[in-house]
Amino acid sequence: MKDNQTNSYNNLEEDSIDIIALLKTVWNGKKIIIKTTAMFFIIGCIVALLSPTVYTSETTFVPQTSDQNSSASKGLGSLASLAGINLNAEASSSIDNYISPMLYSRITESNEFLITLLNENIIKLNGNQLSLKDYLLEDEGWFNFNPIGFIKKYTIGLFKTDNNEVINSEITERYNFISDEDFSLIKSLRSKFLVETVEKDGYIKVFGYDKDALISTQITTLATKLLQSRIIALRTNKIKAQLIFSKEQYDLKKVEFEKLQNKLAEFKDSNKNISTAKFMAELQKLESEYQLQQNILTNLASEYNNNKIKLNKDTPIFSVLDEVSVPNERSEPKRSLIALIWVFLGVVLSTGYLLVKEPLAELIKNIKEA
Repeated sequence: MKDNQTNSYNNLEEDSIDIIALLKTVWNGKKIIIKTTAMFFIIGCIVALLSPTVYTSETTFVPQTSDQNSSASKGLGSLASLAGINLNAEASSSIDNYISPMLYSRITESNEFLITLLNENIIKLNGNQLSLKDYLLEDEGWFNFNPIGFIKKYTIGLFKTDNNEVINSEITERYNFISDEDFSLIKSLRSKFLVETVEKDGYIKVFGYDKDALISTQITTLATKLLQSRIIALRTNKIKAQLIFSKEQYDLKKVEFEKLQNKLAEFKDSNKNISTAKFMAELQKLESEYQLQQNILTNLASEYNNNKIKLNKDTPIFSVLDEVSVPNERSEPKRSLIALIWVFLGVVLSTGYLLVKEPLAELIKNIKEA
């Protein structure tokens, strides 16, 4: 028992000696720690001051339709029934008319969406109006220079014939080609805004980021409007096709009906004083056909009107919960936090160097002697 207590005391004493030795090592190298920390603090301040300023604007909205009976589910279930997915059993057959709100962010990540957004116009504080594409080109400036592409263009590119350009122009008419410039701008534009679907509360937030507070607000507004238009297009795509089809069928049948109506009138006018069995049979035949066409035309008119009502009913409106406004304060960089991180990094690295220096030197010495 005494031996166990003695061993425990010795182990504790050894551990205490190790900790004291480590603290002594750190204390002896305090000058290195102070100098390193001061150097890292200066670097942190420089990084913080040189970090680009970013302003963040945001807006929050909820898609809604005139049919509020389908919003029985909670969270995104209700949002889905309003603008994405109809969860009612009676509408399960038309589930393909809807798009899930969870896919809204996928819409904004598509190249088609981003290219359309690039062509939207913005206004600077001085009143100058330009496209978002031109603004990004101005922002990137000479950083957009591609040395590899430049060398390729003026070496290998000099020996290319114009036939390739003709072929490419024919291909681009059929396929969605994106130029290198647009592709570079699309990557820059992706970092300028963000669409976030809040599942718990069932609303959508759109964020815009830029070094200019006014431009960040306009990016948020443009992205929101374009997203809403795409939601409406996707939401009403099928019913619009049905509406166009029913209108075409109605117009065709109306022409046929009017021709038959004129034919029946002419037949009656030309046979006013005739009442033979053959006349009556022909008249009955025309009247039956007339009645049939009239019923068909009435049904097509009813279907056309129902589709117009359904289109208005299914077209979502957007309730804005938080209007976008020009931010007064920058969101990035957090300069004090950046400086503190660099100070912490300097303390950790300098302390680690002091603690590892002697054991590492001894290890290397033992390896050499082995």
